[in-house]
Amino acid sequence: MIYQKMAFGLALAATLASFTNQTTQGATAALSGTTARHPRQTKAVAAPTATVPFTVVQRYFVKNTVRNAPDNPRIDDQATFDNLFGAAAVMGKNGLPTSIDFAKQSVIAVICPATNRATELLPVSLIKQANEKLVFTYRKTTGAAQTYTTQPSLAVLIDKSAAGTVVLNEQP
Repeated sequence: MIYQKMAFGLALAATLASFTNQTTQGATAALSGTTARHPRQTKAVAAPTATVPFTVVQRYFVKNTVRNAPDNPRIDDQATFDNLFGAAAVMGKNGLPTSIDFAKQSVIAVICPATNRATELLPVSLIKQANEKLVFTYRKTTGAAQTYTTQPSLAVLIDKSAAGTVVLNEQP
């Protein structure tokens, strides 16, 4: 029985090899006369990218003195961060704000205008492109009207060594 299966497998492999060889020869013959008339087609290749790891910053709020998002979403020092955000500790496990070491880390912040609609910002990806741009993609979901206003924000920690200009990309 084993020998029959092996023989069948070898016969199948030989048939496939023969078919592949005939198909390749036929295609080569068919195309040999046409390559001179048609220029070689090339596809655009996307710039190489690399995923950059990040950690979502928890337990901070946008200060009510902040009216507009900063021009540069990358924050590299404590003073700039403190001008934009306040700590919002709560009781219980994991109630402390995320610890940030600006000697080793930077923050990428997305700050939206104040709204009375329930709004959530969710991180999708952070990609470093070959042109030295860090593209931070996030998703914004808007819900029902509320009786108060909030200023939605999202902040993530990255390693300071991830150099590059940050570009924010809101995903629909």
